[in-house]
Amino acid sequence: MNALMVHLFRAAPRQAAFAVLLGLASGGAAAAMAVLINLALKAEARNPSLALWFFGAAAAQMGLRILSETRLIALTQKVVLDLRLSLGRRLLATPYLRLQQIGRQPLLTILTRDIDAFAGSVQLIPLILGNILMTIGCFAYLAMLNTGVFLGVLASLAIGATGFRLAERRPLRRLATLRAHIDDLYIHQRALIEGSKELQLNHRRGGQFLDQILGPAAAAVAREFVGAMSSYVWVTNIGNSLFYLVIGLVLFGPTGLAASELLSVVLILLYLVKPVSEILICLPPLRQSAVALGRISQLAADLPGGEAPPPQPMQPEVIALQGVTHSYHSDAEDGVFTLGPVDLTLRRGEILFLLGGNGSGKTTLALLLCGLYAPDKGRIVVDGTVLVDGARSGYRQAFSAVFSDFHLFAQLPGRDDPQMEERARHFIRRFQMAHKVRVENGCLSTTELSTGQRKRLALVSAYLEDHPFYVFDEWAADQDPAFKAVFYNDLLPELRARGKGVIVITHDDAYFGVADRVVKLADGQVTGAAA
Repeated sequence: MNALMVHLFRAAPRQAAFAVLLGLASGGAAAAMAVLINLALKAEARNPSLALWFFGAAAAQMGLRILSETRLIALTQKVVLDLRLSLGRRLLATPYLRLQQIGRQPLLTILTRDIDAFAGSVQLIPLILGNILMTIGCFAYLAMLNTGVFLGVLASLAIGATGFRLAERRPLRRLATLRAHIDDLYIHQRALIEGSKELQLNHRRGGQFLDQILGPAAAAVAREFVGAMSSYVWVTNIGNSLFYLVIGLVLFGPTGLAASELLSVVLILLYLVKPVSEILICLPPLRQSAVALGRISQLAADLPGGEAPPPQPMQPEVIALQGVTHSYHSDAEDGVFTLGPVDLTLRRGEILFLLGGNGSGKTTLALLLCGLYAPDKGRIVVDGTVLVDGARSGYRQAFSAVFSDFHLFAQLPGRDDPQMEERARHFIRRFQMAHKVRVENGCLSTTELSTGQRKRLALVSAYLEDHPFYVFDEWAADQDPAFKAVFYNDLLPELRARGKGVIVITHDDAYFGVADRVVKLADGQVTGAAA
């Protein structure tokens, strides 16, 4: 719980302190109820003032607990909202290569499951704090009743707490292992959803995937969860039984207590069973949230981009790559693929076709051109000025792109532009998609379309951005012959006429005449055409 409290107090110190104080006050009222019950049992006659105090304490305990929990719910959601947005900003400010290294699925799991686990566990804090203060209050009253019994119970609890911490080591390790298995399970579950067509077409392969891939991953999660939670079940129940053992020793041991004292002590001990049990029950989800918070913190450390200020967009006329190289791990014999050195100049108002076989480095070169990758060696010169790392974000704003692994957003760019929707409708009609999709409140009515149709809508978004340079990575590969001809013969020349620089990765040799220049790549090297 320490990590959760530290995070809350760092994020919103005043609100967290107020919620904690309310929770503690609720626990104090519950402890007062225990004292009042004991006094009422000792009284020889009914005492109306004690009744008023008791019902007042009960009302205060309920009201304070409700206030504490509702305040903490609001605080938690504010903290979670800020956390999601902060991680989102850091993610967008982190170099694309670093995001690829971290991996898509770990990012998604942390941004969804781990943040939800953190949010859910924070709701337990008022319950725990109230029970802690109730326990402290009851122990204080027990010390007033009989110091010897108080010290004996306290020693028993200290022994039990020490044993609990020792016994907790194994389930804690299993919780960490469980979290690692969850990453693997989510990867396979995503593969099951995205590959359902292929698996349905091959029943044997589908069965093998379930039995040999998804099944073992799910079994590993179940095994570690059962192991960790079962250990906690043992530990918590032994802890609860410790109280009954203490009660038995007080009742039947040689304590020398008078009957009235014995009644009061046993009553307080019985009253303590519930808060201590609730504290122990809350420990497993708190431990899981601590693991989740650790993963969130690790992600924040892995996203070194920070929350960068808005970039200053560039409007370059000429971009030159001079001796640019970029290396990454591959399946080659030495395990490394190197693109370059590449010397290439791009100008606005021209169309450049980029050719090459699979694995030749075309997409890598496009990512370097767009500023999504930084060169390992060499430099990029923009209008005669060498591009430095601090200006790379602004440089990226000069490009619109539809990559082969593009994502189609339902939200269209430029939603704050009152003319955007009409322009979007114009392009949708132009790209022959008006019968499939509408524009409503700045969003596309659907994105559940064929790959070729989704690429046309991605092209609409790129047109709306209206940047100086455009990159199309195998865009025409999923288009029918008629619209492929429209793309090459009409759309690309129109972009050139509007002063745009266009880079097209393509294999459509029938349209090579549309390009002003053709550059060929093979094994990471420029092998043909003018640079």
